[in-house]
Amino acid sequence: MRWNRLKYVIRSEYGQDGVYFISDGQTKQVLKAPESPYSELFLTLLARSFDLNIPEIKAICPENQQYEEIIRYIKPEIEKFNINLREAQKQEEQKNEYERDFELIEKRTLNLDSSPIFFLMENLKGRSLRDITWKNLIDWYGNDEQLNGAGRKFFKDLGKLLVFDLLVRNVDRFIFWQLPGIGEVESALGNIGNIFIQDSTKELIVIDSLTDMNLEVVEYAKAVKEILTRTLNASPDNLIDRGQQTLELIGYEVKKNSQTLILEGVNEGINHLHNLTQGNTLEQIKQESLRQLSQSEERKIEALSQFIKTILELS
Repeated sequence: MRWNRLKYVIRSEYGQDGVYFISDGQTKQVLKAPESPYSELFLTLLARSFDLNIPEIKAICPENQQYEEIIRYIKPEIEKFNINLREAQKQEEQKNEYERDFELIEKRTLNLDSSPIFFLMENLKGRSLRDITWKNLIDWYGNDEQLNGAGRKFFKDLGKLLVFDLLVRNVDRFIFWQLPGIGEVESALGNIGNIFIQDSTKELIVIDSLTDMNLEVVEYAKAVKEILTRTLNASPDNLIDRGQQTLELIGYEVKKNSQTLILEGVNEGINHLHNLTQGNTLEQIKQESLRQLSQSEERKIEALSQFIKTILELS
């Protein structure tokens, strides 16, 4: 990226923290400054260990040689968006509570001085489920009885992603409402904006992985084991049910063949869980996260790594 030749910086209309599409006319990338960079980087690398598709990601922190140059050219553009966002929020606040766009009001401006770590990611052109319809899925993947190769891969990857999200307790993607260990968490009602499909390949791409460690980890590990058992035994409130309910938010009906493929993906995801318990993958992910970030993040990354390790050992 030629930072002194930026052609555009555009803020995405989605997301609270701010995602920016940037280009110098030759290269296109995505800039993001998440609230918990250590967590997002660790979980992104962990998703890759599940053989899930993730965008290439690089952390940029003050220790990076490019940091000052990038800040110099990006900061003025970001501040323009901050001014516009504050003005839009001010106008929304003046409306009555029934007319307000609360999602807009809750968006955060990006202060690169107080949020010094940001990510540069490859720009994978695509759309989230929020922006597509059930008809799009049928056009891309075929009917349930005759799914094409892209469709078969999509539903298998969906199954693996369900297992991954359960492992890390990411409640901001699928409908995990009231699952054991989840409870009545509003964000677990299904955020289909975080289920992303690439335009060219129609593959599932994993973005915006989150975690919530504010719980008793031993009890949650028991819940993970219970949910996986329910899924394999086709008992109520299993992962396949919740994957199906999530797709129903766009009107897509998951039928027999798709359900079978999701279950195959769940089994693959469970195999990845077993592989994580036997190898040193978690340690490698921890060290790669520290290499890209800073040793000052070691305590946070160690806590997240131990959280995942405990769930794996007890479930």
